[in-house]
Amino acid sequence: MSCYNIQSINATATGQTLAMSKPVADTIESLGQIGSQNLGSIDLLPNIFGRKAVSRHALCAYFKQIKAGDTVFIQYPLYISYPAFWQVIHFLKYVKKCRLIFIVHDINSLRIDPTVGMRGMGHTNDVKRSLANEVRILRLASEILVPTAAMRDFLKTFNQISASINIFGLYEHLSNSKEIPVFPKLHKMVFAGNLNKARFLSQLNQSEFHYEIYGNKPSTFVLPSSLDYRGSYPSEELSSHFTGGFGLVWDGSSIDGISGVIGDYLRYNSPFKASMFLASGLPVIVWRQSAIANFVESNNLGLAVDSLAESESAIQNITDEKYNKLTANVRSFGLQLRQGVQFTTALKRALISD
Repeated sequence: MSCYNIQSINATATGQTLAMSKPVADTIESLGQIGSQNLGSIDLLPNIFGRKAVSRHALCAYFKQIKAGDTVFIQYPLYISYPAFWQVIHFLKYVKKCRLIFIVHDINSLRIDPTVGMRGMGHTNDVKRSLANEVRILRLASEILVPTAAMRDFLKTFNQISASINIFGLYEHLSNSKEIPVFPKLHKMVFAGNLNKARFLSQLNQSEFHYEIYGNKPSTFVLPSSLDYRGSYPSEELSSHFTGGFGLVWDGSSIDGISGVIGDYLRYNSPFKASMFLASGLPVIVWRQSAIANFVESNNLGLAVDSLAESESAIQNITDEKYNKLTANVRSFGLQLRQGVQFTTALKRALISD
């Protein structure tokens, strides 16, 4: 039997057209290493009814090489219209009679926030409707891979989803370089990502701690002048600008804890920035109630805190011995992320499981 993979690469959850994200690109590369044939981006497939649906002819042409019993990996979600998404999955399951393995990057129903343009499945702000749409698709899976135990447990609450659900862990961060830099101990935190989702940054105007910020300047608030804004870079280039400190994995609107829908999503997801920081040699600062906090603490890869004030104090008081142990663990684990060890193992297990 053959193995294939499909994904969206031209759009984000906000509908913006962007280059392929590194998590998607790295997943494609890892799937290729286990023998999966990449069918490319499915974004341009919808072609009737205002590009919201797919003709039977288009589906048959796109998936013509797939045979009954083949396996198809789907990087979930696909950022096409919900009707088209449903058509694609239904066609693969019931017409092509394929085994479907979903690699879940996000559950959009858990992060609906109109203030930053995050909508649910079906382009809706209604959580219940969005969840119904997501479950309708995920229940057709033969197996589901998720990044955290919290996301697995959430999906298991839906009786309609009968697929086995397994954890792949922190995202890989593939790199041809196996040299992870050794940084000096610096009292600073590095934050990188979608700054529109990071309104907590607006509250740091009173902090004397050094925060180094990367990303497009936010359109919904003004960055305090006290922050060290370094600009925006492509993900594959970004880490080369880091000079040390701790990578901050935080979201929402508060520095005293996590707040808002986007912040609360940290209870379920594995932010890609955590993998980026670790693969770059930076220990991480994470919210104590986040889905990855236990992994970070148990593997001594950083610090779990309840507030940014707590993290500032912890960094300022960390001993050389503790810092050296942290960075040694980070470099070892970061090398695994660069090689895709955990993720590739999870893919192989999914491929051979019944």
